[in-house]
Parts: sequence; structure tokens; C-alpha cells
Amino acid sequence: MTIELTPRKLTILTLILVIIGGTTGALFGKNTIPDDERALIERASKITAELLEWLPEDTVPSDVVYDGIAGMLEVLDPHSNFLDPRSYQKMRERQEGSFFGVGIIISRRNGQVTVIAPMAGTPAAEKGLRAGDVIAGIDGEDSTEILVDEVVERVRGPEGTPVILTIRRPGMAETFDVEIIRARIPTNSVRFAFMIRPDVGYIRLGEFSNTSTREVKEALVDLEEQGMKKLVFDLRNNPGGALDAAIGVSDVFLTKGQLIVSTKGRTDDRASTIVAPGHGPKFEGPVVILVNEGSASASEIVAGAVQDHDRGIVLGDTTWGKGLVQTVFGVRDGGLALTTARYYTPSGRCIQRDYESFIDYITHKNGNGDDAQEREVYATDAGRTVLGGGGITPDISISNRELSSPVVRLYGNSAFFRFGVELLKDIPEPDQETFAQTFDPDAGARDRFLQWIEDEEILDAEALEDLRAEKQDMEDVSRALTVEIFNATSGLEAGYRHALEADDQFKQGIDYLVDAADLWEALGGNS
Repeated sequence: MTIELTPRKLTILTLILVIIGGTTGALFGKNTIPDDERALIERASKITAELLEWLPEDTVPSDVVYDGIAGMLEVLDPHSNFLDPRSYQKMRERQEGSFFGVGIIISRRNGQVTVIAPMAGTPAAEKGLRAGDVIAGIDGEDSTEILVDEVVERVRGPEGTPVILTIRRPGMAETFDVEIIRARIPTNSVRFAFMIRPDVGYIRLGEFSNTSTREVKEALVDLEEQGMKKLVFDLRNNPGGALDAAIGVSDVFLTKGQLIVSTKGRTDDRASTIVAPGHGPKFEGPVVILVNEGSASASEIVAGAVQDHDRGIVLGDTTWGKGLVQTVFGVRDGGLALTTARYYTPSGRCIQRDYESFIDYITHKNGNGDDAQEREVYATDAGRTVLGGGGITPDISISNRELSSPVVRLYGNSAFFRFGVELLKDIPEPDQETFAQTFDPDAGARDRFLQWIEDEEILDAEALEDLRAEKQDMEDVSRALTVEIFNATSGLEAGYRHALEADDQFKQGIDYLVDAADLWEALGGNS
């Protein structure tokens, strides 16, 4: 792709070179910067100094600098980016798999920062926080008007230090304070791992962090002890992460020495091949990998390796197509992520999708699913046809059914969550799990919900009439209410299990385990 360097972009480029001047040696080598570029840097340095000295009083210097960095990086590719100190810290926490806090999942619901669920085994769970609790204050200061990100930042802090949360609980007239001691909170990349059928295990991997390989292997051992013979491995909406984690997870399914991924840069010294190291334990059984447009980068490396080596069936939607290798360079308190190469699957397919149009790339417009006849054809180890052109095209293309407009609006207004909290507020906490086990939304709760959304004016009369008239919509409402009740009373895994049973891709994945088993047997039970 050819990019025109306009005068504005060139100016921003020189500004950024000045800003990261402390790392240019690490990036380019001390003696490799040409004299003309060095002169350009010096000129930009003077301009930057004047700019910062004469900024208006109400202008934040860091905002000017960070906006300039973002502008410069626009000329490169969609994934080169600058991480300011806050973003860099978040990235490190994701990679390291933990942070120091209290262990609550929060979101803004109905205009209030609300606890969606306490994380099992954390200080918040031990102190009795529950779904629907509103965080009205932090350490004596009102928190009702601040952003969720700021609430998160205030609640987190050094290990062993206290934080006082002021809680407003549905059904209680007065707020109350809870003092919680911060602790290390694991951010498990394996979101869920459980037996979904007598011999079928299910693992959902949410991202690739430094702990992902260990988590996946531990989950596999646990599930095999429960009788798992087949696996549904869910990488949907997994944006990727650490390359080492992608290698470790791929290694679980492959034979030692099989190619996982190769990279190619602008020069030969940027090229590399990475093979399965052969570390145990392994999963030796049929596998179906679920993917969609939200599966990117490391997810695509794993799916591509499994597909190219005929190790399993890939099912779902064509993946995102992010195959640019990012190298992160430390820049003072932040980081600079620069693209240094591209990823290729074992069959030679380039994972990166075309990004000639940045807007089309970000919105996934004109995705890879409709132009298969124009795309390059590759072959797996067993001779099966797979398609190039960016992303991983699944062996079985299946999309989930789209929800109707009224149901989408109900989700957007947090209606199911809010009504679930309303249903549970008068039920003593010790009795709530029993209530969930016997909950039947069709035995009055759904009708109460429809009346409630009318009273709350969440849907207009026409939309509510459309909702009542559609059988599928009524089934979706019943399912959503059941999921929220189980989320609140029995934990997110219990609610998620119920949600899966209405998931078309998941249900087809279970069915196609038969084909995965046939493929496994055809290859002699050995990839």
C-alpha cells in the first residue's frame, strides 16, 4: 500500500521522532540515522519547544503531544499506535493476567455505575457485594457522576490498602459503606471451562495473556478428569494478545515440530518460523474451534494452525484479519507499538486483511466472506482447500441469528438486567439460588416484564406490540430473563451456560464434532 506523506503528516512525523528521541537508538541503532533525518529531528525539537512554551494556559501539554503522536501514526497502518501511560499500564495488566483491586465487574446501567457481578473468591465477593449494587461513593467522595473508567481507577490501588465503597442496594432505603482491602485479582483469560455434554468439554478463551497457556492446559486436564473426549474451543470475540501465548495454546493441539506461524518483514532478518515446541500436556481428541469477526491476531494464529494441519474443524464467521506483527517499545511511562512484519499460516496464507480504506477496515465493510471466488486457494496438509485473502475463513460458515430491533433496544437499555434485580430485591439472599433453579419466565415473570417495560417507557407502543407478536422475540425475552437471574444468583458461568443453548454457532459446533472426529480418525488419531 502506498501512502502519500503530506506536509502536515511529515511535520507530525518529525515531532514524534523528537518525543521518542530517548528510544531512537533502540529503534534504529545509534549510528544508523541519516544526517538529513537527524537535522530534521533537531529542527522539530526547536519547533516543539516553542510550541509547548506558548501553549494557551487552558491547554494540557500532554494532550497536544498525544494527539500529535496519533496523527503521525495514521500514515503507517491501522495497528501502529502510541500507548499513553494509562493505556500502557492497562496493557501490562492484561498481559500479566492480574491487577490489584477488589474484584467486581461494573458497568453503567440506567445512568448509574452498577455491579454486574462480583468475581468469585475475591474481596468484593467475601464482603457480600452483589449484582445490582450501585457504587454511590468511593472513600467518602460522590461517584455517581464520574465515568466508569475513573471508578475503576479509584477502586484499584496498592495491594493491602483499604477502599471504602458507598453502596446503594435495590430494596434498601439507605446507602451503606463497605470497607474492602485490595488484593491481587487474577484476570483469567480462560473465561469459562466446563463440561457441556457427557463427553464434550467447552473452553472459552477471552484473550491471550502471559498466563493463557497455563490456564488452557489446566482447564484441559480438569475437563479430561471429568470425562472429556471432545472439545469445543471458543475464540469468538478474542482480540488476540501475546504471541508466546498463541504459540503455547497452538502447541496443545499440534505435534512437536509442526509449523505454527511464520513472519515476514521488509528485510530477511525480520523473517522467522515458529514451530510447536512439544510441551505437554496435549489434547488428543476431536476439536471444533469457534471464530467470528471479533477473532483477531493470536486467535487467528491458533485457528489457522489447527486448520492448516487438519487438526480440527474451524466453524463460524470469517475472522477479523489482523496479521500485522506489533513490536512494543518502551517510551518513558508509555509505549510505542510499531508494525514490524506480517503473520502467515502454515499453508502460506497471509492473515492480514487489506486496509487500503481505513474506515472500511475498521468497520469490517466488504469482509472476506462474499468474494471467495476471487481469493487465492491454498491446501492443508491433507489436501483440503482453504482460502487466503486475509483472516481465517472457517471450514463451516455459520452466522448467529440477529436479534430483532425491539430485543436489541431492550439489551441496550439494560432492561433484562434491571428487571432481574427488581425481581430479586425482595427475596432473601439465602433463597435466591433456589429461586433461580425453579425460575420459569413463562409462568408470569415474562408478562410482568412486558408490563414493566411499558410502565418504564423503554419501548414505544408499536415496538412493544411487535415484540409481543413475534414468537421468536418472546423466546429471546424468556431466555434473557433466565440468563440474568442465573447471573445474579449463581454466577456468570451459570448464566452463560443457559445463553449457549440459544447460540447457533455453538449448537452447530457440537453437531460438527462428529466431522471433527472423522477427520481425527482419518489422520490416524494423530496430527
